[in-house]
Amino acid sequence: MPRVTPKYKQESFDKMLRRFKNQCERVGIVKRVRELEYYEKPNVKRNARKQALKRTKKNNIFKAERMEIRRKQTQRYR
Repeated sequence: MPRVTPKYKQESFDKMLRRFKNQCERVGIVKRVRELEYYEKPNVKRNARKQALKRTKKNNIFKAERMEIRRKQTQRYR
């Protein structure tokens, strides 16, 4: 658990709260709490992972095609 102590004598509460929030964000506490907020059935989790993988593969193919087109265009002008 992140701890925050005043850096100097007159540090405001708002600044300390901001530092605490940033530390929690870095450690991943906020993300974990949001994941556990509602129960998600295993098949829903699996489906979401598959969809994300599918989307990633599609984007990678699209990027590769664009890079190939750019490569061909630059070769024309050489």
